[in-house]
Amino acid sequence: MQNLVRLLPDSIANQIAAGEVVQRPASVVKELIENAVDAGASQIELYIKDAGKTLIQVTDNGCGMSVQDARMCFERHATSKIKNESDLFNIRSLGFRGEALASIASVAHVILKSRLHEEELGTELHIAGGTFKKQEPCVCPPGSSFLVKNLFFNVPARRNFLKSNPVETRHILNEFIRVALPNPDISMQLTHNSTEVFNLRGNTLKNRIIDLFGKNLKKDLIAIEEVTSYVKISGYTGTPKIYRKHRGDQFFFVNRRFIKSGYLHHAVMQAFEEVIPKSTYPFYCIFLEIDPVHVDINIHPTKTEVKFDDERTIYALLQSAIKRALGSLHNAPTLPFDSEKKDLTDDSLKKIIYGTKNRKVNPEIIKNFANTQPKTPKTAKPKDWDELYKPFNISSLNPTEPSQEEKNPQTLFPSSQLNPSSEEETTVFPFVQQFGKSYLLTSYQENLIIVHQQLAHRRVLYERFLKEEGSQMLSSQRLLFPPTLEFTPVDFGIAQEVMKEMGKLGFEVQEFGKRTIIIYAAPPEIPPAQIREVFDQIISDIKQGTGQRTRQQVQDKIARNIAIRSAIPANKELSQEEMNNLLKELFNCEVPTFSPLGKPVYREIRIEELEKYFG
Repeated sequence: MQNLVRLLPDSIANQIAAGEVVQRPASVVKELIENAVDAGASQIELYIKDAGKTLIQVTDNGCGMSVQDARMCFERHATSKIKNESDLFNIRSLGFRGEALASIASVAHVILKSRLHEEELGTELHIAGGTFKKQEPCVCPPGSSFLVKNLFFNVPARRNFLKSNPVETRHILNEFIRVALPNPDISMQLTHNSTEVFNLRGNTLKNRIIDLFGKNLKKDLIAIEEVTSYVKISGYTGTPKIYRKHRGDQFFFVNRRFIKSGYLHHAVMQAFEEVIPKSTYPFYCIFLEIDPVHVDINIHPTKTEVKFDDERTIYALLQSAIKRALGSLHNAPTLPFDSEKKDLTDDSLKKIIYGTKNRKVNPEIIKNFANTQPKTPKTAKPKDWDELYKPFNISSLNPTEPSQEEKNPQTLFPSSQLNPSSEEETTVFPFVQQFGKSYLLTSYQENLIIVHQQLAHRRVLYERFLKEEGSQMLSSQRLLFPPTLEFTPVDFGIAQEVMKEMGKLGFEVQEFGKRTIIIYAAPPEIPPAQIREVFDQIISDIKQGTGQRTRQQVQDKIARNIAIRSAIPANKELSQEEMNNLLKELFNCEVPTFSPLGKPVYREIRIEELEKYFG
């Protein structure tokens, strides 16, 4: 019988290994700039073209390599950072496996120029698809320069799976930031298609954070510090007022290596509990310095996940350090001294600063809630209400309904039962009454209908934006004081992506300098004070999304966010005419049952249910 087991050729083995190390252009950037840091560079320059698909060049002024080292560094498992078994348990460098350069060279054209500081000449080496081409002396500055061209040229299937240029650029920016943050003393420059994105000079950590994320953080950073014999915790967190609506601006570093840790993130979130709104995230950049013996960094191929031998201790210390930092804020809440002027103990102070979970319900709230006597609605009518609720018909939309998991069959009923036909568009509801300044009570076919007025308005505006965008009928209003919005490089890239679609929804947006846009006009439904919030939420949604986005998906996200931010606020008293118009608009919608986020808009209580309840 013929033997079946055989050794793979080096070319195939290298391409398989490259699948683990080189997933996209950002993977190449990460490996090369980390090598530059390990080489002791004080200046690193990164140049990319076409989001790294065409060209990636990393130049540093580090120690450089000899002729033999330049050739050996492209061999698999060749490294200068591990000499014996004990070194595996004392790793302080960023790269150590010796697979990165071999993997990169197997799927790209690579040119290396490197020179030792004490030498007059350097060496130039060419590799294509893992095949050595030539090596010769050259004139070059001390340090190393890696030129990676035509990534995945010999693996077309992998190249076809790369995302669009803006998405791949965003991944590169993230990797650049993750190396720039723990090395504030190193000058780093990033250029994309001849456009300078970052030009960071060696500085303090605080100034590096401000250079990366914007000057608006300058007055809103709180220093964190906790020193023990087991771990040293340092870094910065943002004040509660600069919370994020998405994850992404949260950074953990262990011995200057970026990691992801849901466990430690939970410790931070617990410290910020009741200080920031729910479903939001604080900004933080936290460094852990710990003896490598107590941490295993080799449990994941990308080295972004680590394992501590005592996670509970780190959790408790981290939470304590952040709470202490938050408690040191000068803008602490006013202490509620009562008439007896009782002394405040340490425990009571902590409850005032950090809050408590077991809060008692105010009896006055219960009393007010029990009072079901409806108030007389105001007769005053906002100037723009008729325009806001101008009747319209939607015939061409087919929005995707929420999944079955989002629906509650016990409380929701088919929309067809309540959606009037074209002959019934002038139907006058028998009665419409506001309850609790948030709900509308009415009836239809002898059934009681309870409508959440804010969610109903969101559905009306959402379908209106989509309908008018498709028919080019969307109105726009010039702003007296056009706001100027500044973004981080990552967010600015997303803003550039959606500017065209925003224009179709009533915005007039133009780039205004580096990382800045100016808004000259906006839909009349959006208050000028909420324009920044609308943009932030759209960017947040797109950053959290995965995969390629179609034009319709981008439009849907934008329309959804504009509708949510433009809807009438909670606890808003409405006139009788406003309530009638809102209900007519709602039940003329394609999907009146759900809000744009999939929440139920109304509850129908059948008369049979009431009769059964009362026996």
